[in-house]
Amino acid sequence: MKISTMRFIDRFVGTPACWLSGIIQKVLNRRAPESIESILVIKFFGLGSILLTSPTLRSVREHFPKSNIIFLTFSSNSELLDEIPFIDERWLIDPRTFLSFLESLILLAARLMVRKVDVVLDLEFFSKFSTLIGALAHPGRHIGFALPTRWRTWNVTDSIPLNIHQHVTKTFHDALAPLGIKESGLLTPRIQAKGAEPFSLLGSLKVRPGAEIICINPNAGKTSLDRRWSSERFSQTIDILQGGFPNAVFCLIGARDEREYIEGVIRLTNATSDRIANLGGSLTLKGLIGLFSHSKLLITNDSGPMHIAASVGLPTVALFGPESPVFYGPVGNRTINLYAGLPCSPCLNVYDAKIFRCPINVKCLKEISVDRVVASAKILLSEQLESVQLEEVAA
Repeated sequence: MKISTMRFIDRFVGTPACWLSGIIQKVLNRRAPESIESILVIKFFGLGSILLTSPTLRSVREHFPKSNIIFLTFSSNSELLDEIPFIDERWLIDPRTFLSFLESLILLAARLMVRKVDVVLDLEFFSKFSTLIGALAHPGRHIGFALPTRWRTWNVTDSIPLNIHQHVTKTFHDALAPLGIKESGLLTPRIQAKGAEPFSLLGSLKVRPGAEIICINPNAGKTSLDRRWSSERFSQTIDILQGGFPNAVFCLIGARDEREYIEGVIRLTNATSDRIANLGGSLTLKGLIGLFSHSKLLITNDSGPMHIAASVGLPTVALFGPESPVFYGPVGNRTINLYAGLPCSPCLNVYDAKIFRCPINVKCLKEISVDRVVASAKILLSEQLESVQLEEVAA
């Protein structure tokens, strides 16, 4: 199903359904569990957002080592769950078609009828669908972010204030307060590249020893295409960098349905075929992690791969427009976030399902110049060269 269809159903079907569910929850007697043996964590949207829940899951595991942690998400996110070691079970809903969605939803409802869930941790922001699933589980504690509407407050037992002025990893972790868990240490997701698939597509680029792989992600995912910097500016950036770094090769990444858009970016460049490749739809998640572990830099829009790169430790230039890096920036000390910070920014927010309405034609992204991106890329690349030289001297 399309994102727009899912949003429509969530709004116009989900709202009355949540009202009905809330009335039922008010009638039923819910008691806080004496012990917590099973925790259902719900997060459907955003590959990067799911990765950013891992510090929260780590804290749950540390505080409830014997509890069964179940993660409920869409089937398209299943591969990422392999990289999060704190999950015991994964429950999946298949949204590819309405029929597959309905079938997997029925199976989930049957599973909830026979499985006891002590705590539901709903990490979606104000989704009627996730609220309903949590209510259907009938847990002793149902934790969700606060919204002053009865359809929400009648269904959850613990409402957590949503702080959009801090990073989302901290906001997710705040949801653990009703369980007596406070923030401790750095909330930094990390992926170990050692388990990644070997990156075998480099042969098509005729990569020479010592070549520098620069990854480019001109996409921004289906939830909001308005987060994309223009394809013309990406192509100009590639042309400048290939002139300044003669050993650089460029890998453009994306999903299968983004391959044609990537090809349009490549056609605008002056790069020869042995220095640039369209990898749209060619990589599994492990393959992407493998690519990042062999690369020197990623230049990307606000997107899931941005967070994956940061978790691997790949230096990243991240471009932000309608959304804020304060809330959704990559977590790492080798990133440069470019953000115009106009008075109207950020305008994408969770309170209106991230529906984009812009009267000034996405000026915030247009304010980010090619020169700024190139300069940022050079800083990160030069820092790596300096660190290599220092390591060689120290050795």
